Parts: sequence; C-alpha cells; structure tokens
Amino acid sequence: MKNYQYILFDADDTLLDFQRCEREAFTASLTESGFGLDFDLCFNSYTTINRALWLDYEQNKVTQTQLRSERFRRLFTQLAIESDPEAFGATYLRHFAAGSFLTPDALAVCDALKSKLHLSIITNGIGDVQFSRIAGSELKDRFEHIIVSDDVGSAKPAPEIFDYAMRKIGCEDKSQVLIVGDSLSSDIRGGHDYGIDTCWYNPGGLENTSGIVPTYEIAKLTDLLALAGSETETASKV
Repeated sequence: MKNYQYILFDADDTLLDFQRCEREAFTASLTESGFGLDFDLCFNSYTTINRALWLDYEQNKVTQTQLRSERFRRLFTQLAIESDPEAFGATYLRHFAAGSFLTPDALAVCDALKSKLHLSIITNGIGDVQFSRIAGSELKDRFEHIIVSDDVGSAKPAPEIFDYAMRKIGCEDKSQVLIVGDSLSSDIRGGHDYGIDTCWYNPGGLENTSGIVPTYEIAKLTDLLALAGSETETASKV
C-alpha cells in the first residue's frame, strides 16, 4: 500500500457494530411502547424500511429530520399500529445513542494506527447521537476529528462532505488520504468520485455487483495494519 498519512473511517458497521446497536435499541423501544407485537415481524419490517430511507438520504431524496420519523410512520402504517411515529422515533434515538458496541478488532486496530497516522471518522448520521455513541465507546480519544453528515449538511457520497473533511483534517494532497468503510454506495463511491483511495471493509465476503470498484478490499480490520508497515500486507488490491 501507499504511504498514507490520513485515514477516514466510516463509523457504523466499520468501527461500531450497527446491527447490534440497532437491534438492542429497537428491542428497548418496542418494550417501552407496550405494543405487544411480534418482535421479529416488527424488526424485519423496520430494517427494510430504514435501509431504503438511508439510501434515499444518501441521494438527497429525504432530509435527516424527515428520516427520523418517516421510517416509523411507514412501519406503523404497514403493521396497522396506532401510535405517534415522532414520539417513538425519539425513544428509539435515545436508546440508540447509548449503543457503543464495537466491531471485531476495531479498538486494537485504532490503537495500533493512532501513533502512526492521523485518524478521523466520517459518518452519515445524526450529530448528537453519533458523538454520544463514540464518546461512550472505548474508541473515544482515538480520533482527531469526527465528521457527521447531520452537522455538515451533506452526506456521503456527496463531494461536499469530503471537501469539509479535507479542510478539517488540514490536508490538501488527496493521495495521502484513505477512506475505510463497509458501504459501497456511500463510502467507496464517495471516496472514488472525490479522488481519494478507498478500502472496502467486507467481513461477510459479499459479492460486489455494484460496478463500484474500491482501491482495496479487506475482510478483517487488522489488515489495515499494513498501512503502518507493522505487518505483512494482507489487503487485496482490487
């Protein structure tokens, strides 16, 4: 790999275990609501709706504010639940903001790279929620900057959030920057279109049928240690 100086990490499903955080927050919210509905039915419906809305958010079809309640409005309509989606959304975010579970090796890798490279986070999400989750995790104090789409007013893959990130980290040379993330549609497409190298974190070994080509692909976060020259290179050049 090249001698990168800056790494922009995605947060959810890269450093933070989004799926566990999501499931636990939804479980707590559903229990608190007292709906008495089948959890798997509700949760599976919710994740499908939520995933579609986040893709819409990436494409500027919905705003962050709309997304917060719209996902539950659609869920309640689909399941014939009579309840206030905005109130439920606030309950969910309160629980989700406490979700600080990490992905495998996230802490060890950030600790190993922190002394060699400038580490920052670039994440699509709600500002206070993401800051709370990172601050509540063992990853706190590992990053020089935490860049959240909600605060910037632009979401990955749009170039504006990358412009902001480059100014924030104080780097003018795109060749010194690598973005690492699990999302082909936001992290990898955004980095590629902006002109910085990309590393697709693909622990599930998913087939890439998107037409979006990352610079590197890794199955384990520990493969990133090759960036600092501390281990034999294991990331595959795509």
